[in-house]
Amino acid sequence: MGHSVPLTVNGYTYEAHYSDEACKTVLMPLLQTLARIHQRGEGRTIAFLAGPPAAGKSTLALLLEALAPRVPGCDLQVIGLDGFHHYNDYLRTHELVRNGEAVSLAAIKGAPETFDVEKFAYCLAQTKTGEPVAWPVYDRTVHNPREDAALITAPIVLIEGNWLLLDESPWLELASIADYTIFLRAEESLLRERAVSRKARGGLSRTEAEAHYERTDGPNIRRALEHSRPADFVIQLTADGDLVCV
Repeated sequence: MGHSVPLTVNGYTYEAHYSDEACKTVLMPLLQTLARIHQRGEGRTIAFLAGPPAAGKSTLALLLEALAPRVPGCDLQVIGLDGFHHYNDYLRTHELVRNGEAVSLAAIKGAPETFDVEKFAYCLAQTKTGEPVAWPVYDRTVHNPREDAALITAPIVLIEGNWLLLDESPWLELASIADYTIFLRAEESLLRERAVSRKARGGLSRTEAEAHYERTDGPNIRRALEHSRPADFVIQLTADGDLVCV
């Protein structure tokens, strides 16, 4: 038994499957919690959904958005952190020191240092006011953000991204803005296979995908797993792709 919901993630439409148990113990209780928080508070409610790359945050976020109409008082809209990537021109002309060597930001795109945190903090503060706010969205066809591509209007906003709970400055200063925090975790071995397979489906050879993992995805996955702040609600991705509470 289980349920399927049609979702479009990164331009691909497919059926997202989830078990009855995941619905009963993870998805619906989470939506009910967000509805209660909003009812008790004032203005717009903001929730963070953080976790390592390849854990399925985008799919989970959109799944929650699709299920939200089933929960009274849960008018939910999803938006991602990826629209706050620095533009490629910036990444190509800036670098950081890693392990004693200068590294171009373009070579580690997706790492925390490749995001415009100041811009994100500004949009986050504007969103908290409850007014409609335009947000940038990452365009995977040109591999750059598109400004003002989404308009935030819902009373409950779920923001998903790898670094939302990173316990490092300047990210940790943003955590207090969230009314509720969620972390989606998984074993690193599972995340490695998912990340490599995703790159291979995108056109890389298996060797190239594994090299990319060692250079970019692997360090990001370990950083997110090992250096994120505790969340209010933790979800574990199981080996068979299901979701359980931790």
